[in-house]
Amino acid sequence: MYKKVLVPLDQSSESEEVISLIEGELAPDGEVILLQVVPPRKTKVIGGHVMYADQQQEDDRTKAIGFCRGVVGRRGGDPEAWHCEVTIADSVADGIVDFAKREGVDLIAMYTHDRKGLAKLIKGSIAAKVKQSAPIEVRVFTPRELAAAT
Repeated sequence: MYKKVLVPLDQSSESEEVISLIEGELAPDGEVILLQVVPPRKTKVIGGHVMYADQQQEDDRTKAIGFCRGVVGRRGGDPEAWHCEVTIADSVADGIVDFAKREGVDLIAMYTHDRKGLAKLIKGSIAAKVKQSAPIEVRVFTPRELAAAT
């Protein structure tokens, strides 16, 4: 049984489905942390208007928290056991691993799009990078595993 589980979300319905696969392994007093990683922004000028990086990041953070809260609402999650978090990082994989270390989670449970061939070479695999660098257990669910569970 896991006491603290981190589920990174990429705004795909598949990443949300991971929650169903790990709920039965959560301790009665355990918690689920839903995480979104957003990239840092740079201040820029558009049409004479300055868009400050911190304002853009705050907007990204607000949208990400709103999305996570929507997931909790759709799933009927207990607000005491479910937490929505956002972290800002250049690398999604590094953001996930750093957050997991900082929060002392027992498990990172995540979805992989399981890209093949050229798509995998170009985009890489965030899940593989997390699995390689995380000092804790990482369970990666593939499209096939999600399909088998439904």
